[in-house]
Amino acid sequence: MPSLVVMPRTLIFNWENEVQKFAPWLKTYTYYAATRNWDDANQAQIIFTTYGMVRNEIEQFREKEFYYVILDESQNIKNLTSQATKAVMLLQSQHRLALSGTPIENNLGELYSLFRFLNPPMFGSVEAFNQQYATPIQKNNDPNVIKELRKKIYPFILRRLKKDVLTELPDKIEQVLYIEMSERQRKFYEQRRNYYQTVIRGQIAEKGLQEMRFYIFQALSELRQIASIPEAKTKGKIASPKIEVLIEQLFDAIANGHKALIFVNFLAAVELIGEQLQKAGVDFVSMTGATHDRQSLVNKFQNDKNCKVFLMTLKTGGTGLNLTAADMVFIFDPWWNQAAESQAIDRTHRMGQTQKVSSYKMITRGTIEEKILQLQLVKKELFDSVISSDSGSLKALSEDDIQFILS
Repeated sequence: MPSLVVMPRTLIFNWENEVQKFAPWLKTYTYYAATRNWDDANQAQIIFTTYGMVRNEIEQFREKEFYYVILDESQNIKNLTSQATKAVMLLQSQHRLALSGTPIENNLGELYSLFRFLNPPMFGSVEAFNQQYATPIQKNNDPNVIKELRKKIYPFILRRLKKDVLTELPDKIEQVLYIEMSERQRKFYEQRRNYYQTVIRGQIAEKGLQEMRFYIFQALSELRQIASIPEAKTKGKIASPKIEVLIEQLFDAIANGHKALIFVNFLAAVELIGEQLQKAGVDFVSMTGATHDRQSLVNKFQNDKNCKVFLMTLKTGGTGLNLTAADMVFIFDPWWNQAAESQAIDRTHRMGQTQKVSSYKMITRGTIEEKILQLQLVKKELFDSVISSDSGSLKALSEDDIQFILS
């Protein structure tokens, strides 16, 4: 029987390349393009496809029986109510594996979703799981329940710690670069922060936290942009000191023979940084969710000695890429998911890297970015205690968290 590997669309070329490199004797078939057909797929030992394809053609997929179903970046099924998750649960196989660097990104419900796929009877209904584990752990940090949950999931988790597997890997040095706001930027930021703090406090009291979540997300998003790329919120009238510092750092890096990765969260940051790199005459490539031919960009960056910078969004480039030509990483603007940032840094700190890797998290002083950094450290402990790994992130923001950020 063939085995099925399900992955995000952007990782297909990576899987194809890795199989050709390490196991060329295996016959594979990529069930994705317009020419796809099951007659050819059934002749293969391994079938590659995407979460979107399984979702759209679940009637055909559910009729097949596979030896293994393997989910790569399995946090893609963290939402139990999504169509992709429901479709994946219907796949038939003798064995199931889930691969992820971030098995818990936001809350314990995501862990439940993974085990619902891997071992459906293990935790029973989602209501039972919430009552027995999620509520006591997330609300009360109950040490006995944490211990019980860890004991239950431990036999099913195979952890691959890089420090154990790649003992010869060079050091990774992580630093925080603090940037001061300009006076115009500071005045604008404080004006918007005060406005949102007043409005949100009143609206939460009136409507409750749940109804206000989308508005709160918009508010936090605007403050993050003012902190890192004020041009995007002022029609270019206020320049970003952070971009200026980034370009200075890149000049020094390039002059000393380094290549660098830059991860951002906003598309506007890709455009603004790209413009500055062009003005400075720096040869670079950039990638967003709209980029189709990722392989050619990876090849150019890896093999062209003149291409010094790879600029990309964290969501697009944070997983599935091998970019060992770089030995410097810049996290331009932070967000809650510290594990995602660690995965991004590990695009270059991985097998094949021979140089010491330096990563820099860029934080604007006196802004939401400093608060995010503090919350990452405070809330990370819960998820480490459950999974017992270096991955973990924030659970859903509480009202206290929001007031802390806006204070």
